[in-house]
Amino acid sequence: MRRLLILTCAMVLVDTIFYAALTPLVPYFTGELGLSKSAVGVLSGALGVGVLLGSAPAGYLAARLGVKPTALLGLVLMSATSLLFGFAEAAWSLVTLRLLAGVGSALSWVSAFTWLVARAPEEQRGQMIGTLVSAAVVGALLGPVLGGAAATVGISVTFALVSVFGLAVALWVLLTPAPSPPGSGLFFGFFTAFSRPNLRVGLAFIGFSPLLFGVLTVLAPLQLSSLGWGAFAVGIVFLAAAAVESVVHPLLGRWSDRAGYRPPILAGLLASLIVLLLLPWADTPLLVALLIVLAGGAFNAPLVPGTSMFSRAAEKAGVEGALAFGATNFAWAAGYAVGASLGGVLSDLGGDLLAYSILAAVCLLALVPMRRPV
Repeated sequence: MRRLLILTCAMVLVDTIFYAALTPLVPYFTGELGLSKSAVGVLSGALGVGVLLGSAPAGYLAARLGVKPTALLGLVLMSATSLLFGFAEAAWSLVTLRLLAGVGSALSWVSAFTWLVARAPEEQRGQMIGTLVSAAVVGALLGPVLGGAAATVGISVTFALVSVFGLAVALWVLLTPAPSPPGSGLFFGFFTAFSRPNLRVGLAFIGFSPLLFGVLTVLAPLQLSSLGWGAFAVGIVFLAAAAVESVVHPLLGRWSDRAGYRPPILAGLLASLIVLLLLPWADTPLLVALLIVLAGGAFNAPLVPGTSMFSRAAEKAGVEGALAFGATNFAWAAGYAVGASLGGVLSDLGGDLLAYSILAAVCLLALVPMRRPV
């Protein structure tokens, strides 16, 4: 069991490293390649679009064919696109490769969670899932550092190393026994279960966190760059934000277990609202950096209780594990794809103030379903 836990953590780590590595490189893409904020937003959000497109097939394949072939397909696809990404220069090729990497990420992520849950004892499932989430946070911690290193030693070399790591994990998957396909892969049970309010609200809050952070990963690096900070400094700031997130996640889980889902979600929404209102007016790099670090906790606060809410509702509805994890991946990807893509477009149209103001309005709207205890 311990070996499987380490393996699935490695699979999740590959996913999140490539996702987070782009953030410190945003000024490079705008300065060296001449991409606009809108183009960088599309590039950043392309991974989320790929995850969005790959989530439903990932749930189907993991349930129908099994977790091993689904994981291998995802890891090989991510490794290949990572290698090619390091050598691509045209905007269309960068976007296409990042989109394909998102599809591979969906296949690997859903396989990892489904595989571990299928083998984990009932009394240890929560702990195991929490460990996988921690592995994702570690990837988010290492990603900005990797991106900062890429700006220093070269993008092609850095992403080639990510590709080698992905292929090594794929080889490990190939040599590890896997359970038989868990079910038929039919989606009808999930759509029937979608009538449950907690399932819908849970999915909404799973997508809410990456929506906010998707905008931040496009606009904040450019804001820091305009104030004189380079890629390495940007990487350190987002590293600190991910570190705060890694501490906040287990605390939110405990709070949610003791007080219900509503209090931590409300606290996260209110804290996010404050951060979003302050960001456009921050005129020093240290203040911007501080707000980004605070956002690491605030923006992600609804994610843990939202996931817990959804998981419990899906289990009560009898939804297959692979399909449920495919749905959570879909919700996360939808939020990130919209946030990263729309953030750059809104900033080009009306500046960062317009983008952050619209997100603040979204936070206010998100308070509506919290009027009643859930």
